[in-house]
Amino acid sequence: MIDLNPILSAVRLSAAATRRIRDIGMGARDKGVHDPVTLADYASQVILCRAVAQAYPDDALMGEERAAVFDSTLDAAGQESVARVVSETLGETLTVDQCRAWLEHGRDRDPARLWLIDPIDGTKGYIAGRRYAIAVALLVGGLPVAGVIGAPDPTDRDGGLICYGQGTAAYVQPMRGERAERIAVTAQSDPHKWRAVESFDRSHGNFNRSARVYNALGIAPARVGQYDSQIKYAMLAAGDAELFLRFPRDDQWVHLAWDHAPGTALLQAAGGVITDLDGALIDFSTGARLTARGMVATNGMIHDRVLEAVQEALNAAEDQ
Repeated sequence: MIDLNPILSAVRLSAAATRRIRDIGMGARDKGVHDPVTLADYASQVILCRAVAQAYPDDALMGEERAAVFDSTLDAAGQESVARVVSETLGETLTVDQCRAWLEHGRDRDPARLWLIDPIDGTKGYIAGRRYAIAVALLVGGLPVAGVIGAPDPTDRDGGLICYGQGTAAYVQPMRGERAERIAVTAQSDPHKWRAVESFDRSHGNFNRSARVYNALGIAPARVGQYDSQIKYAMLAAGDAELFLRFPRDDQWVHLAWDHAPGTALLQAAGGVITDLDGALIDFSTGARLTARGMVATNGMIHDRVLEAVQEALNAAEDQ
């Protein structure tokens, strides 16, 4: 079994850093179209990369943020702010150059054991004051074997939860570090009691197709919740929902590994199932960009029925 305690501690530190930056000013920038980045994204990734490297020095790492974008989006004052917050959070001094190096650490290593890091999953939600996630996964041989999803509570300085899992065991623990409790997906088989979760950001998928699936399954609109980030996977793992669908927005849409690997590992450990829209397992051996066509995540028990409804929705769209 993999010792996740160093990662859990780092997620708590990252949560503290993101709260600190919210207090002093997020410094939001655009690194691409509809793709914001903040000082907190960089600070969180530095903390997480450093923790993984200290615990598992021979492993490869791949985080969402890059040193080149750190340089192109932040001026000297912004970079110094990142270094200062990281230093205050860790209780030791890190320079801007050290922060820059940590952002790239481990990318050139053999990816047989690869840690994927999403330092703030749901940056738009973070900026808007909604819930966001801090997500980490370990891939071994391209398979997600361990996942950690931290969900700080934006209304409580020390609040929030961390869900984590590996193998056939998943847990939830308060962000404050109190005792962990075992979690598992539901065994709900009555479609009228199923609860679905989907993205808050309406640019993240084809929600008309999702609505067709909900209608075919008998899931009322009131039982569909909208959330940012991989919190959706954590909700399924903790038994707070039965279904998460992601239809690609268009044929050019590409899913990124760090957006789904932590949630996949966690959900599988809790007894759930995730495939693409055609029922194939998600291939995480392709690097940052996944080849999967959409996502279907369920409690497992209902997966085949959901896939049937998904295929019906896809076929109906092709006939139009």
